[in-house]
Amino acid sequence: MPPSSKLPPGPPGRFFSGNLHQFLPRRLDFFLDVAREYGDLATIRFGPRRIFLASHPDLIEQVLVTDAKHYIKHFGAQLYRPVLGNGLVLSEGDFWLRQRKLSQPAFLKSRVLTYAPLMGDLADRMLANWRPGEKVDVHYEFSSLTSAIALKTLFDLDDPGDREEFTNTLRESFDLMSYRIGNLLKFPLWIPTPHNLRLKRKVAHLYRVVDGFIAHGRARKEPGNDLLSRLIAARDEDGKPMTDRQLRDEAMTLYLAGHETTALTLSWSWHLLARHPKVEEKLVDEWKTVLNGRTPTVEDLTRLPYTDAVVTEAMRVYPPVYLIGRQATKDLELGGYRVPKGLTVFMAQWVSHRDPRYFPDPEEFRPERWLDGLASRLPRYAYYPFGGGPRVCIGNTFALMEAVIILAAVGQRFRFTLESHAPPEFEPQITLLPKDGIPAVLKRR
Repeated sequence: MPPSSKLPPGPPGRFFSGNLHQFLPRRLDFFLDVAREYGDLATIRFGPRRIFLASHPDLIEQVLVTDAKHYIKHFGAQLYRPVLGNGLVLSEGDFWLRQRKLSQPAFLKSRVLTYAPLMGDLADRMLANWRPGEKVDVHYEFSSLTSAIALKTLFDLDDPGDREEFTNTLRESFDLMSYRIGNLLKFPLWIPTPHNLRLKRKVAHLYRVVDGFIAHGRARKEPGNDLLSRLIAARDEDGKPMTDRQLRDEAMTLYLAGHETTALTLSWSWHLLARHPKVEEKLVDEWKTVLNGRTPTVEDLTRLPYTDAVVTEAMRVYPPVYLIGRQATKDLELGGYRVPKGLTVFMAQWVSHRDPRYFPDPEEFRPERWLDGLASRLPRYAYYPFGGGPRVCIGNTFALMEAVIILAAVGQRFRFTLESHAPPEFEPQITLLPKDGIPAVLKRR
């Protein structure tokens, strides 16, 4: 049977703006409401642009795996190109495949595991500066730590001042990009508006810094153990290396992917643990039994199943990447409906991870649900915090190892008391940020 030319059901919208007035003030709840009211495939409209929201695992798998070669990154992701360039997140086709093959060896599990001691060491350095009774922003603390780890593993960068400058400039760039994305009227970047000029200055500064890292890496007589050195040394089938521009784009992309998402996983994990003391007690018991106060090593990872379950459940409840999208490059079919060329399909982890068909009591933080083999019983795309298909996150092993090591290193010495018991407020940008940080007080374990 040919696909229906009708649109899937969806919420009514305004004549000009469509559903933007419903989406902008409460985008997470909007996606959830649409999926629950209109089903596994729904239609929404942002201005003149129609979008499908796919929520069933089979539909998501069709987009990310079966028909992956006929989809490209969607219009929203492309708006981050001024910062991320043509790195793995945004590149397409043969160029993306070449870059993925060149980058993949740097992320082999055997190589990633060599970074575990560094992660533990930098976590210990952070903890040495903490004092009981001190007020902290949980997200700021873990963002600073994962930034230090990312800059050390990626660029072999040690200087705290350089780290802070780089991180702050990148965050300011993304804030400017997010402001631009939220505006209905977007002037092309070549038009010298004050906002565009500020963004271009920030991005130019970032590029100069990363270009300096690349020049330093190329000048080394012996390559280091950092990821940039491995990318510089990589060669394709024709023996050709990456250009400086390609290296810069990949470095920017890997820094963002290796820093922000893990920081959010840790931040939301501690926010949830502070609100669920019984879960935290079980976690502490596991650390006492396995680690007895030690900073975890690679050999400990398989002996910390409850710690792993806490991280997995935190990424289910508050997925750092809450939405992905793909744009059709030809007419396709999805769920019995025609997907015309150029249409974007959204898939929201925020929605999928709250589907009661697969996660009973989905709003509850319950790490135990993962301890009896749930992952092996779920449809493949009921839970997908790192995306999926050919474009699954290249650094997922790195991120999971980092989260488990840091969670255990921190939690054996400190706990957090939240300053507010109110539900968290979110600031969904390219990732799921806490709107005003996560204010807390440090308590000695």
